[in-house]
Amino acid sequence: MANYTANPVTDHLLEIPAAHKELLGQIRHWDNLKAAFDERSLWVKDITPEQAESAIIKGLPYSRVYYAKDGLLFLKGSLLPVRKMPHNLLWSPLTYALPVKLPLFNHNYFGISQKIGIRIVPSQKEQPVYAVLAERTAAGDYINTAPKVRLAGLQWVGVNDEVLIAGTPLLPVAGASYWMYNDFLLPAGFDFELPLLAKKLMQQIDPGNSMMILWHKDNSYIPIEKEAFMPLSISSFRLTYTIGQNGY
Repeated sequence: MANYTANPVTDHLLEIPAAHKELLGQIRHWDNLKAAFDERSLWVKDITPEQAESAIIKGLPYSRVYYAKDGLLFLKGSLLPVRKMPHNLLWSPLTYALPVKLPLFNHNYFGISQKIGIRIVPSQKEQPVYAVLAERTAAGDYINTAPKVRLAGLQWVGVNDEVLIAGTPLLPVAGASYWMYNDFLLPAGFDFELPLLAKKLMQQIDPGNSMMILWHKDNSYIPIEKEAFMPLSISSFRLTYTIGQNGY
């Protein structure tokens, strides 16, 4: 094991039964990867050391991760070869080995809780928070006492009984945080399982490019007209919501 540590491995391969190739959809967006089929397996090469150590790779069922040396394959972390390097494979980008078909959408109706076949998954990559979806009363308590300069540059829109506030720096109000990906607002700590399809997905959901798409963790989404957003101010908030004894 000392030799493995002293000489860092940079060439990793992954093997998974071809019948379970769909499981690799989680890494399909890693555009450095190449893939090839043999009689039984799908092979993936050019995996970086960082990717080999990722939770996604380690959590893939039915798979094996090897490192290559002198034409032999060793299980990751082992000094004993288990097989020869496969030969005569036709390598191509992983995206070619895993073609994806988008579901059809109803372009004439944008419902509050539409479900689609594209989903988000937890992501290890940190993204700057751009928006917060807060309960209306909690947001109003802060907005109605905040200095004007603190609200400058922010925009907001009402979403059912909640308030979506976008821009930076965000207000210190409790709520669900979101980051911006093109015109998608995705929950903080999540990303599309297939990020390369995001542009195509937006074209299908919003061909007129007039919407912001608020995406929830349960993979429902709410399309919001960009023109519905208003500059955040005490007056705009008070004009929209009537102040009552029990809140806003």
